Amino acid sequence: MIVRPILSVLLTLTICAMHCLSAMAQERCATVEYEKIRKNPKSEKEATFEKWLRDKSVQSPLKTQGTQKKQSATYKIPIVVHVIHNGEPVGTGTNISDAQILSQITVMNDDYKRLNADQTNTPAEFAGVAGSIDIEFILAKQDPEGLASTGIVRVKGSKFSWTLADNTLFKSHSYWPAENYLNIWVLNLTDFLGYAQFPVSTLPGLEQSPNDRLTDGVAVSYEVFGSINGAGGPFNLDSRYNKGRTATHEIGHFLGLRHIWGDQTTCTDSDYVTDTPSQSSSTTSCAVHPQPQCSGNKMFQNYLDYTDDACMNLFTVGQISRMNTVLNNSPRRLSLLTSPGSSDPISVNNDLGIKEITSPALTSCGGSIIPSIEVRNYGSNQVTSAKIQFKLNSTIIETKDVVLNLAFPETTIVSFSAINLAQATTNLLNFEILETNGGTDGQTSNNLKEISVKVATRANLPISESFNTLPSSWTIDNPDGLLTWQIIPAVNGAPGNKAIFINLFDYENTGVNDKLVTPVYDFTNVTGALLKFSRSYAPYPGEEADRLKVLVSTNCNFESNPVELYNKSGSQLATTQNFSGSFVPTSANQWLTESISLNQFAGQANVQFAFVAVNGYGNNLFLDNVSVASGEFTDITLLAVESPSPVSCKSTIHPVIRVKNSGTTIISNFAVYVSVNEGQSTTQIFNDVTLETGEERLFTLAPLSLINESNSISIILDNPNGLEDVLPADNSQAVTRIINAETDIIPVRQNFDGGVAPWSIVSQGLDETWVTASTNKKISMLYEAYSNPNKDEESWLVSPTLDFSRASKASVFYKLIYATRSLSANAEKFKILSSKDCGITFDKVLVDQSSVNFAVKESADPWVPESDSDWKQQFLDLDSLLGSKEGRIAFVVTNDNGNNLYIDDIEFFTDDDPNPLTISSLYTIYNRPLDFKITFNLPEREDVRLQIYNAMGQIVVDNQLPETLNQTYDVDLTGQASGVYIVRMQIGNQLTATKVFIGHF
Repeated sequence: MIVRPILSVLLTLTICAMHCLSAMAQERCATVEYEKIRKNPKSEKEATFEKWLRDKSVQSPLKTQGTQKKQSATYKIPIVVHVIHNGEPVGTGTNISDAQILSQITVMNDDYKRLNADQTNTPAEFAGVAGSIDIEFILAKQDPEGLASTGIVRVKGSKFSWTLADNTLFKSHSYWPAENYLNIWVLNLTDFLGYAQFPVSTLPGLEQSPNDRLTDGVAVSYEVFGSINGAGGPFNLDSRYNKGRTATHEIGHFLGLRHIWGDQTTCTDSDYVTDTPSQSSSTTSCAVHPQPQCSGNKMFQNYLDYTDDACMNLFTVGQISRMNTVLNNSPRRLSLLTSPGSSDPISVNNDLGIKEITSPALTSCGGSIIPSIEVRNYGSNQVTSAKIQFKLNSTIIETKDVVLNLAFPETTIVSFSAINLAQATTNLLNFEILETNGGTDGQTSNNLKEISVKVATRANLPISESFNTLPSSWTIDNPDGLLTWQIIPAVNGAPGNKAIFINLFDYENTGVNDKLVTPVYDFTNVTGALLKFSRSYAPYPGEEADRLKVLVSTNCNFESNPVELYNKSGSQLATTQNFSGSFVPTSANQWLTESISLNQFAGQANVQFAFVAVNGYGNNLFLDNVSVASGEFTDITLLAVESPSPVSCKSTIHPVIRVKNSGTTIISNFAVYVSVNEGQSTTQIFNDVTLETGEERLFTLAPLSLINESNSISIILDNPNGLEDVLPADNSQAVTRIINAETDIIPVRQNFDGGVAPWSIVSQGLDETWVTASTNKKISMLYEAYSNPNKDEESWLVSPTLDFSRASKASVFYKLIYATRSLSANAEKFKILSSKDCGITFDKVLVDQSSVNFAVKESADPWVPESDSDWKQQFLDLDSLLGSKEGRIAFVVTNDNGNNLYIDDIEFFTDDDPNPLTISSLYTIYNRPLDFKITFNLPEREDVRLQIYNAMGQIVVDNQLPETLNQTYDVDLTGQASGVYIVRMQIGNQLTATKVFIGHF
């Protein structure tokens, strides 16, 4: 059996969840395989790292406080805390307060200086080796531009929750240069409480170490960042990890410390610190000292163990020595000590600076380009003029005198004369401020910026690439400098036994996007085109994060809103079964060919493709046979099954389909194959249709017979113009259609306490559906959007056929409940549709809105109604259905992975009053001078006999009120004598009598 190693502790991403949420999380941080089986040849080797540490410890004086040598000065480390929140107000949920952040900084400073109040809990046997280091963690006082800062950045994330696989994505949301700032990302981590990136070096022995500065720092879950003991608290923190020791632990890793048990399971391995006792396992919860292990006692009080926060209280002198060594030698650790981020910004006169280069970008289509920069006034006085020089490849192109009117900290764009950049070249553009306000600029450090611009290679259509070698005109974007796309020989199923692949099995830096980029193609005269490629992928068991995307850029810049043509991951990406080893295709049947229409890019001058592998540390991904063909081709598309709708009443149907000509030639004929419930298919030929390029049209199919329940209908288009379709993947659909012949009349009520019937629930394929759920209203209908990541899934809740023909007015009331998930971009769509033909077609949209319109509150957790006041009653006029004997309505929800949506108490009225009287009794009477009203509220529809007696015992009214439920009736006694009348009603077996007075008061 092949045992797959999990991520290495000395990896670019050190997954060291100090207090793991599950046993699985702890294992991913500390297993034998974690350290011993190193797959990435470019990963930092443990032995090399340790040798470097030992060598540097000899060469550099230790800066240890306590029983060892003294530091000559305080280490000042500027911190930027990136709060990746979900749109909540500051101080709520993931958008933690400034006070909570400050409480964490206090904990870190106290713990590293050994000023923590609980240091007295260190056992006597360990007190002698307890050490301190004079570090002052400072919230950055100035940002990378030199502007004053609080050191706290708040950014709304693109996801509600995050895992390790999202490492690169969430860090790209907000990042400051790691050589000058200790980046700490605080967010809703769901698989670990925290992790850090270990220090690396370019010193001898570490030449192969990864050097990803864009991910360097520490990530911590918002629920464990801060201390309940801090000012402004207590804060809403995990009860076991509420003293801020997760960040203390992770920063220890950031400064080179290993877990105290050495991430091993034997007593012979260690954390490479001599004064920590040997341990063969981590310690969880809050143990009682002593804990014997490995011929000694465990130092579970150490910040680098896994105990609860309240039980941690020390670093050792040896650990301090390691951190000293790293701080004095390791790149992006040593530079922190001299970072300007620790100092207040200094304002000087005449300080104009270049904020950024706005044009061109790092990649360009070439040709005529207008260079431009954004300048800012960083100084203390008005900037009215500047002299700025522009160089191209070290040659002065333009020296420009610019008239400005900028106060601090205003910005403006300065553009230069157009230049021409030739294709397939790399060009250095340099911009420098020479003068400000007619003299020397007050601060030269922000006067110069340059950019290396790579101009794409152009090539001619068609594309036909089988990757026998890596084409010289294609490029690879490898942002972390680690594993990326490469040619692999001897691959079965690939032409010539060669393909291009990316080793995601060994690629430990999860979340990274590696791009395989084509040249630029001219689609100006293209009327239609088709992209094809073959892929092969076997998922690693339990890993679903590997992803393949195909992007198209029309400006040669994939960082600027490219079009996403293709996006599949995990099991959707798979072309064969799961494989627990390093996958390599062994046969042609492990390959799958994809075809994608490119018609939308017809007429574009610059079309460029990128195949993007998103690493989820799963298994190897292979590509081959990439081609783009333009010109004439035939492609017919089945867009939708328009009729019948998902729920209707007639067992014999005439399906109506929407068809599109997605090709470049006129379609004159095609075939349709239809089968019901996996039965034998029937064929229908459409001739002389003249379907123009890009045209959509409805076609009615031959009648089908369905059963009175759920039916699966398969429809396949084929043989357009008698030819093979170039893109058969969009030719077929399998839909579910329910025949529900149940009928009812209004008024009617449905509260689902007795079940869903006679209503129907339907979704397509494997889409999630409405379900019944227990709530404070007994049973309600629930759509569980919170746990459904598959956006745009749709589910219908449909009434039986309702007779509106006898009503002169109609309406429906229903109760909804929804809580936003604190992320405004994630909110379910809610629609109500109506039909007059029992559901064959739902031709009227009565409601179409986002769930935020009726949300009652925000909830970061799966929403469950708590009280009657949470439910929001809605009113809908149904007069548009009057006269119909086959009316039907459908409540349709479209998933956006927001929060749970509930519906209940659906009640139809033969009235259109939006504010009817609410009563709790069976009926109530509104007495007026000459007449009165009776409003009913019966549990079920019943026939009611209404009798009215005068004072002499004579019957003046004797009526049957059929099918009574919630109606209001007018009783007119005009012409009757004034006086007392007895209203007598028989409701089922109940008899009631009520006195009313008729006459002038």
